[in-house]
Amino acid sequence: MATLLSWTSLGIGDLEVFMPSPPCLVVYTSYEDGEPESTVMYIWQHEKTGALHHELVYQQAVPFETAIAWAQEHAPTRDVERIHVKHARAKKAVERKPKVSAAAKRGPAKKAAAKKAAPAKRGAPAKGRRRKA
Repeated sequence: MATLLSWTSLGIGDLEVFMPSPPCLVVYTSYEDGEPESTVMYIWQHEKTGALHHELVYQQAVPFETAIAWAQEHAPTRDVERIHVKHARAKKAVERKPKVSAAAKRGPAKKAAAKKAAPAKRGAPAKGRRRKA
């Protein structure tokens, strides 16, 4: 029977890098609008080049436990000894607060001053000498 391992990752700044132990199966369950979405991925390493490869082998709208049971059942067919698992928490729907209008943010209007300074008068634009072409 395959060993279940928690999702192993390495944090590099804001980046989370998943570090699998190939060959392995990866079971991941996320939630969208409270409904589960489970996937199982097969990860293996090429013998000669060392390159990692992956293949999505299962994707259903089933709970986490069902996806793990499927992975455990199919692990021997791919000679897998490790199953990495990650179970995301169900997210609550975010309630948006109504936006405050710009007028409500400004507050009451202030009374204008009784006398306003008259704008300064400008003279006609100065004409410069024209150059002959």
